[in-house]
Amino acid sequence: MIRFRPVTDGDEETWQRLLGASDAGDFLHDWAWADVAAFDGQPQRRFVLEDDGEVVALAAAQVRQLPLGRAFWYVPHGPVLDYAHPRAADRVRGVVIGLREAARRGRAVAVKLEPRLEQGAPATGLLDRMRLRREPATVQVGQTRLVPLTDDEALLAGFDKDTRYGVRRAEREGVTVRRITDAGDVVAIDRLHELVTETQQRAGFPLPTRARYRLVWERLGGAGRARILEAWHEERLLASAMLVIEGERSFYLFSGSLREAPGETKRYASYALQWAMMRDARDLGAHTHDLWGIAPPGASQRHPWHGVGLFKKGFGGREVVWTGTWDMIVDPNAYRLRRATGILRGGLRSALRAPGALVRRVGP
Repeated sequence: MIRFRPVTDGDEETWQRLLGASDAGDFLHDWAWADVAAFDGQPQRRFVLEDDGEVVALAAAQVRQLPLGRAFWYVPHGPVLDYAHPRAADRVRGVVIGLREAARRGRAVAVKLEPRLEQGAPATGLLDRMRLRREPATVQVGQTRLVPLTDDEALLAGFDKDTRYGVRRAEREGVTVRRITDAGDVVAIDRLHELVTETQQRAGFPLPTRARYRLVWERLGGAGRARILEAWHEERLLASAMLVIEGERSFYLFSGSLREAPGETKRYASYALQWAMMRDARDLGAHTHDLWGIAPPGASQRHPWHGVGLFKKGFGGREVVWTGTWDMIVDPNAYRLRRATGILRGGLRSALRAPGALVRRVGP
């Protein structure tokens, strides 16, 4: 028997267990991420689907309020379930029907689903059959690289020669990596925020807020699912990043680095940091490392993500393009009006925009 219901406080352990075991899940559906979504002004409404009493699907809908008491719901990288299961079609149907009814009661105009499914995957047909409105654009960054976390020798063999050189050169230059696992260490997250801010200023991206970084660190780090890695040369911090672990998957979330001054020795700190991050993730049980965002396929060298994409490509793995989004239209008239006025117009957001946030409007 299929049952769709809101979560209770007692569901946290079951929620996290299913999230960690599912290839369709990432930190945007982490139980602790609800506080980050609320900070962004998009409080979550969380639901589970039970099949014969077993929780088999998760849906965390972020709610953005619209005028006149209406709302728009967004399910980032969800719903989360085993899309290859023999009963996946019934479970997808159960989630869609349940979300539609919950959204109707919540006066939502529509619900945007953005499952973590690869472009062209057979499972996309499960959603297509639900007669939802298919949208090719994504809210989260639409492409990434996934690196299998094997032994050190195999990992290095998968890097390109310039990346292997960078990893070894950093070691010769005396770069060391420190790990911070205490979520109460505010100094570490503030140092990371400062480096990210400096990096994004150079690239011309929107600047992150210190308060949001502190909250992510407090919640994910406090739950034991995040750590900060720092690359140092002697007593100088050169690069910092946050690593998030969700079961068998790890994620490269925030990162920043110093740029060498003219004539200064290049120490390849970011290479040392990523190498350490992959090894840590593997030792913590992750099998796949998600580098979280690269330039779209075929993008020119002028694309703002070109440089970071080349850096990530050097670490091997494979490029993945996510399938897009589906809009579940709850109120057709209001939905058409909102699209016509541009309030719900979507598009691909900047890769360095805050993960999990719903774009109000992108483009002209």
